Amino acid sequence: MLDSSDLKIIHLMLSNSRITLSEIAKVLHISQPAVQKRIQRLKSIGVITGSTILLNQSKIGWKHAFVVVNADRDKYQSVIASVRKLPMITAVYQTTGPYAIAIEIVGPAGVVNGVITHIEKIKGVRDYCPISFIEKVV
Repeated sequence: MLDSSDLKIIHLMLSNSRITLSEIAKVLHISQPAVQKRIQRLKSIGVITGSTILLNQSKIGWKHAFVVVNADRDKYQSVIASVRKLPMITAVYQTTGPYAIAIEIVGPAGVVNGVITHIEKIKGVRDYCPISFIEKVV
Protein backbone atom coordinates (compact mmCIF):
# COMPACT_ATOMS: atom_id res chain seq x y z
CA MET A 1 0.00 0.00 0.00
CA LEU A 2 1.23 3.48 -0.83
CA ASP A 3 1.28 6.26 1.73
CA SER A 4 1.40 10.02 1.20
CA SER A 5 5.22 10.08 1.15
CA ASP A 6 5.30 7.43 -1.59
CA LEU A 7 2.78 9.43 -3.62
CA LYS A 8 4.79 12.62 -3.11
CA ILE A 9 7.97 10.88 -4.29
CA ILE A 10 6.15 9.67 -7.41
CA HIS A 11 4.79 13.17 -8.05
CA LEU A 12 8.22 14.77 -7.62
CA MET A 13 9.89 12.24 -9.92
CA LEU A 14 7.20 12.64 -12.59
CA SER A 15 7.51 16.43 -12.38
CA ASN A 16 11.31 16.38 -12.61
CA SER A 17 12.94 13.12 -13.66
CA ARG A 18 16.36 14.55 -12.79
CA ILE A 19 15.49 15.38 -9.18
CA THR A 20 18.10 14.09 -6.75
CA LEU A 21 17.48 11.93 -3.72
CA SER A 22 18.67 14.76 -1.49
CA GLU A 23 16.18 17.19 -3.07
CA ILE A 24 13.35 14.71 -2.48
CA ALA A 25 14.55 14.20 1.09
CA LYS A 26 14.46 17.96 1.74
CA VAL A 27 10.90 18.29 0.40
CA LEU A 28 9.67 15.31 2.46
CA HIS A 29 11.75 16.16 5.55
CA ILE A 30 13.22 12.65 5.69
CA SER A 31 16.73 11.27 5.19
CA GLN A 32 18.24 10.52 1.81
CA PRO A 33 18.62 6.79 2.68
CA ALA A 34 14.92 6.72 3.59
CA VAL A 35 14.05 8.16 0.16
CA GLN A 36 16.31 5.63 -1.53
CA LYS A 37 14.68 2.78 0.42
CA ARG A 38 11.20 3.99 -0.55
CA ILE A 39 12.14 4.23 -4.24
CA GLN A 40 13.63 0.73 -4.14
CA ARG A 41 10.40 -0.53 -2.57
CA LEU A 42 8.32 1.20 -5.26
CA LYS A 43 10.46 -0.56 -7.86
CA SER A 44 10.26 -3.95 -6.16
CA ILE A 45 6.45 -3.87 -5.95
CA GLY A 46 6.18 -2.78 -9.58
CA VAL A 47 4.94 0.78 -9.08
CA ILE A 48 8.06 2.21 -10.72
CA THR A 49 8.86 -0.01 -13.68
CA GLY A 50 11.72 1.88 -15.28
CA SER A 51 12.98 5.24 -16.37
CA THR A 52 13.03 6.87 -19.76
CA ILE A 53 14.03 9.91 -21.75
CA LEU A 54 11.69 12.15 -23.69
CA LEU A 55 12.65 12.87 -27.28
CA ASN A 56 11.59 15.60 -29.64
CA GLN A 57 11.15 13.09 -32.47
CA SER A 58 10.89 15.75 -35.17
CA LYS A 59 14.39 17.03 -34.28
CA ILE A 60 15.86 13.66 -35.30
CA GLY A 61 13.47 12.98 -38.16
CA TRP A 62 11.34 10.45 -36.30
CA LYS A 63 7.62 9.92 -36.53
CA HIS A 64 5.15 9.17 -33.72
CA ALA A 65 2.03 7.25 -34.66
CA PHE A 66 -0.79 5.17 -33.28
CA VAL A 67 -2.53 2.44 -35.21
CA VAL A 68 -5.90 1.37 -33.89
CA VAL A 69 -6.94 -2.13 -34.92
CA ASN A 70 -9.96 -4.37 -34.94
CA ALA A 71 -9.08 -8.05 -34.95
CA ASP A 72 -11.13 -11.16 -35.50
CA ARG A 73 -12.18 -12.39 -32.07
CA ASP A 74 -10.47 -15.77 -32.51
CA LYS A 75 -7.25 -14.09 -33.76
CA TYR A 76 -7.03 -11.32 -31.14
CA GLN A 77 -4.16 -12.88 -29.12
CA SER A 78 -2.21 -13.90 -32.22
CA VAL A 79 -2.52 -10.36 -33.63
CA ILE A 80 -1.08 -8.97 -30.38
CA ALA A 81 1.70 -11.58 -30.43
CA SER A 82 2.58 -10.62 -34.02
CA VAL A 83 2.58 -6.90 -33.19
CA ARG A 84 4.94 -7.43 -30.23
CA LYS A 85 7.58 -8.79 -32.62
CA LEU A 86 7.62 -5.68 -34.80
CA PRO A 87 10.34 -3.00 -34.48
CA MET A 88 9.68 0.42 -32.98
CA ILE A 89 6.53 -0.65 -31.10
CA THR A 90 6.61 1.32 -27.84
CA ALA A 91 3.25 0.20 -26.41
CA VAL A 92 0.21 -1.93 -27.17
CA TYR A 93 -3.08 -1.12 -25.42
CA GLN A 94 -6.37 -2.95 -25.11
CA THR A 95 -9.06 -0.31 -25.67
CA THR A 96 -12.76 0.35 -25.54
CA GLY A 97 -14.71 1.91 -28.36
CA PRO A 98 -14.75 1.12 -32.05
CA TYR A 99 -11.24 -0.41 -32.06
CA ALA A 100 -9.99 -3.12 -29.69
CA ILE A 101 -6.24 -2.53 -29.90
CA ALA A 102 -4.12 0.65 -30.01
CA ILE A 103 -0.49 0.32 -31.06
CA GLU A 104 2.06 3.09 -30.44
CA ILE A 105 4.99 3.34 -32.85
CA VAL A 106 7.98 5.71 -32.65
CA GLY A 107 10.91 5.68 -35.05
CA PRO A 108 12.31 6.85 -38.36
CA ALA A 109 9.46 7.80 -40.70
CA GLY A 110 10.24 5.09 -43.25
CA VAL A 111 10.37 2.38 -40.60
CA VAL A 112 7.12 3.56 -38.97
CA ASN A 113 5.38 3.56 -42.35
CA GLY A 114 6.68 0.04 -43.01
CA VAL A 115 5.43 -1.17 -39.63
CA ILE A 116 1.99 0.30 -40.33
CA THR A 117 1.89 -1.50 -43.69
CA HIS A 118 2.93 -4.73 -41.96
CA ILE A 119 0.21 -4.39 -39.30
CA GLU A 120 -2.39 -4.09 -42.05
CA LYS A 121 -1.29 -7.49 -43.41
CA ILE A 122 -1.29 -9.43 -40.12
CA LYS A 123 -3.68 -12.37 -40.31
CA GLY A 124 -6.75 -11.57 -38.23
CA VAL A 125 -6.60 -7.77 -38.63
CA ARG A 126 -10.11 -6.89 -39.78
CA ASP A 127 -9.83 -3.10 -39.85
CA TYR A 128 -7.21 -0.53 -38.90
CA CYS A 129 -6.71 3.22 -38.80
CA PRO A 130 -3.26 4.86 -38.57
CA ILE A 131 -2.97 8.18 -36.75
CA SER A 132 0.24 10.18 -37.17
CA PHE A 133 1.09 13.00 -34.80
CA ILE A 134 2.11 16.31 -36.35
CA GLU A 135 2.99 18.41 -33.31
CA LYS A 136 2.69 18.10 -29.54
CA VAL A 137 0.77 21.16 -28.35
CA VAL A 138 0.58 20.58 -24.59
